[in-house]
Amino acid sequence: MILAIETSCDDSAVALLDPDGKVIFSQISSQTELHKKYGGIVPELASRKHLTSLPLLLRSAMESHRLDLKDLKAIAVTYAPGLIGSLLVGVNYAKTLAWMLDIPIMPVDHLEGHLLAPFLDNKEIHFPYLALIASGGHTHLIHAKKLGDYQLLGKTLDDAAGEAYDKVAKMLGFQYPGGPVIEQLAACCPEPTIVFPVPLKGKKTLNFSFSGLKTAVRNEAIRQGVFVEKQRLISFEEYLIISDEDRKKKIADIAASFQKIMTIIITRRMDEALNKTKLNQMAVTGGVAANTGIRASLKRLGEKKGVRFFFPETGNCTDNAAMIGYTAVQHLNAGNLRDDKLFKLNAASKSPIGLMDVKV
Repeated sequence: MILAIETSCDDSAVALLDPDGKVIFSQISSQTELHKKYGGIVPELASRKHLTSLPLLLRSAMESHRLDLKDLKAIAVTYAPGLIGSLLVGVNYAKTLAWMLDIPIMPVDHLEGHLLAPFLDNKEIHFPYLALIASGGHTHLIHAKKLGDYQLLGKTLDDAAGEAYDKVAKMLGFQYPGGPVIEQLAACCPEPTIVFPVPLKGKKTLNFSFSGLKTAVRNEAIRQGVFVEKQRLISFEEYLIISDEDRKKKIADIAASFQKIMTIIITRRMDEALNKTKLNQMAVTGGVAANTGIRASLKRLGEKKGVRFFFPETGNCTDNAAMIGYTAVQHLNAGNLRDDKLFKLNAASKSPIGLMDVKV
C-alpha cells in the first residue's frame, strides 16, 4: 500500500493507493472555514492547521481499512510548488514516517499531480493531450507528450485564474473561496451587460494575464458603488437576504460579466493551442476546472473541433492526495524511480514544470 500526502496550500489531504494506482482511500481536511473571513489564505494559519490535521487523516485512513503502518510500502508527498510553510509540514511528516518505517519516499511535483488528475476519473484519456492547469496558484497551458515529458505552451504573467476569482469576489464583499460564489452570482444574472476587456488581445501568445481584468472589475465596482473594502465579508446566503435589490442586481451583473469574460479567455486560449498543436485530446484540471460554465464552454469547443474533452470529478479538481499518489505510482511502475535520499529531500516554493521556458 502506498501512502500519499498533499499539503501544498490550505487543504490537508491523505490517500492510500494499491501498487497499480487504484485509489483505496482519499480524504481532504478543508480549511475553508478557517480562512474565509479573511478573503484569502493566511499562510501561517494554514501551516499550523496541517500539523493537527495530518495525524488525524492518517489515523482515519489506517482504521477505515484495518491497516497498520507496517503495511505501507512507500510514501509519496508533494514537495513543490506551494506555500513553503505548508509544504514543509507535509514533507517533514512524510520523511519522519519513511525514516521510522524504513520505506522509500517519493517526491511529487504538485503541477504534475494536477496534470495526471484527469486519469483518476477517465479511463479513455491517454498521452499526448493538451492540458490547462487552472487553480488559485497556477495557470499553465501544457502539451503533455508522455509521462514526465511536458512542454509549457503558456502561463499567467501575473495573477492565476483562481486567484482572480477570489480577488473579484472579495472586491464585491464575499468570503473565500471566490470561485463558487462568482458562479452562484452569475446564475442570478443570465444576461450580463458589462463588457470587460480581453487581456493580451491581438498578441501572438498563449500566455494569460488577469491583473488588468481584475483592475477593470475593481473600477466598475467602484463606479457602481458596490466595491467593498475593510468591511465584514459575507457568504452567498447572506447576499440572498440583502434588502437592497438594486445593489444585488449590480453585484450579480458584475460577477456574471466577469464569469463570461473568464470563460471567453480560457476557451480562446485552448482553441488557439489546439490549432497549434493539432492534438485530439484536451483536459482542464485544478480548482477552476470545477467551474461548470468553463467546463460547458470547453465541451462545446471540443465538439466543434472533434477533440475529446476530459476533466476530473469535482473532488479531484482541487488539491488532493489521490493525484499525488497516482503520479508517484505511474513513475514507479514506469521504472522512473523517484525515491529521494531521505535526508536530502526538501520543500520548494517553485515547480520545475512551472519554471520551464514557454515554447510553442
